[in-house]
Amino acid sequence: MSNFGAMDLSGLANKATPPAGTAITGWLVPGDEPTLRRYLTLSETTPVLMLVSDQSEASVRLRAAVLEVLEASQGRFAGIDIDITSNPQLAQAVAVDKAPAMLAILAGQPAPLFQGEATKEQLLSVLGQVLQLAGEKNITQTVSIQGGAAPEKPLAPEHLAAVAAIDAGDLPEAKRLYEKLIVEYPNDSDATAGLAQVNLMLRLAAKDQTGPLGPLFYEADQLLIGGDTRGSLALLLDRFEIDTDTRDPIRDRLLEMFILIGDSDTEVLQARRRLATLLF
Repeated sequence: MSNFGAMDLSGLANKATPPAGTAITGWLVPGDEPTLRRYLTLSETTPVLMLVSDQSEASVRLRAAVLEVLEASQGRFAGIDIDITSNPQLAQAVAVDKAPAMLAILAGQPAPLFQGEATKEQLLSVLGQVLQLAGEKNITQTVSIQGGAAPEKPLAPEHLAAVAAIDAGDLPEAKRLYEKLIVEYPNDSDATAGLAQVNLMLRLAAKDQTGPLGPLFYEADQLLIGGDTRGSLALLLDRFEIDTDTRDPIRDRLLEMFILIGDSDTEVLQARRRLATLLF
């Protein structure tokens, strides 16, 4: 996560009354000054994501992606959406002069994440880093929607332990727990998805991959987090087609990529068809 331009707004947060409990009105709420005050206070206990947007198509697409990630985060983030047109002073307060842009707020301190658009994969990668930093600061309280629908079935203790390890920044332990879950429950799709995400986070943290396929896998990861899903999958498939000696590890990485991106994604469906053609 980038820390350039980070500034301390904790003084503003201290003027607000702390929110009662951990209930919020929505995963991504429209922001004005009173709402921002409340969310700055909330950031003392729960990571807050701040979207600065306008009415452009880029903002609409990013807002939809952020909302999807927030809804799937099981309350580990709260989100606030600042309209730069109607609240320019709030955008200026966090040194943003162009929308869309994303920031994280921890303990009253906003820090830029990125400016411009981002894919779901990029969001997940960046937010994984935010969770690690929040875990180090013990900002790990979850939130829920006030008066919302009935909560989903809670995670099993084994899953909660893996999630807690991620929140604490202990990715090797999270990997061990997910692998143990998969051995015990081979059909646990949540564990499989969790392991794929942790593996990606570990690779990105290492910034290097060893072995004869290391450069290939590194480039594929960089394309993926850069938003070029098609390029990432095509890179692996092209090598799979010509290098028969290393097909097994490439196929395994492709299958993991399919899980990360989503089985219903158009690029994944096309890649699966090409992989099947190459296999048979």
